[in-house]
Amino acid sequence: MHPILFEINGFEIHSYGFMGAMGFLFTAFSVIYRGRKLGIKSEKMTDLIFWSAIISLIGARVVFLVQNPGVFTTWQEWLNPRTGGLVFYGSVLFGVPFGSLLIRRFKMPFFATWDIFAAAFPIAHGLSRLGCFLAGCCYGAHYTGPTAVVFTDPRSAAPLNTPMHPTQLYEAFFLFALGIAVNILYRYKRFHGQVMLVYLVCYAIGRSVIEEFRGDASRGYFMPDLIGEVLTYSQGFSIVMALGAIAFFGVYARRSPANQIKGPLAE
Repeated sequence: MHPILFEINGFEIHSYGFMGAMGFLFTAFSVIYRGRKLGIKSEKMTDLIFWSAIISLIGARVVFLVQNPGVFTTWQEWLNPRTGGLVFYGSVLFGVPFGSLLIRRFKMPFFATWDIFAAAFPIAHGLSRLGCFLAGCCYGAHYTGPTAVVFTDPRSAAPLNTPMHPTQLYEAFFLFALGIAVNILYRYKRFHGQVMLVYLVCYAIGRSVIEEFRGDASRGYFMPDLIGEVLTYSQGFSIVMALGAIAFFGVYARRSPANQIKGPLAE
């Protein structure tokens, strides 16, 4: 819709990058605030946010390049984030393990810290999806129903003058609703790790459904040699992520007496 928000002395401010930055700032302020209430020093939380964000961006870029070989022809394009090309699940694949290592290194409460991030992630991700809508990336399949949208800006990543599903908005609204739910759960959770569990499983389900309405490029297939062209990359990873979350946060964290909570968690 509006890939370029505005210009400053000839420097273009892209909608996607701007909304992504807003999501990052929301996450930073939210987790630092809640971290203080758990006795986590702001300096440690800031280091965790910064380095995890860097690794997550690298992961998002790497997975995009793996899924879309040949899109960029020079290493300068590979390294330039303004050329676009990020995959959310790449950030999860790289960011969660790296973040877990830092949480252990900084001696933070492991599952409680991940719950803080899980309460912030859906809102931040929803803001990023609004950026996708403005930029025209991650667009939907052809559709002429009541919610159809048409992109007309020649700088949009979406096909022009073609009615399609507003999948970016579908996911943004879903993420904002999920964000409200997990923030309510944060106060009433029964064990540390429960918020992260609910976030990961619910997002995996929602993303798998929305994936059916996506129409951008080739979605790629998850393990096609083994199961055929049944699941897209994102649907396959959603299943893996949900099962991993259930095993690690739903079973391992739930069974630990140290993670149990009695009564509402004070905000």
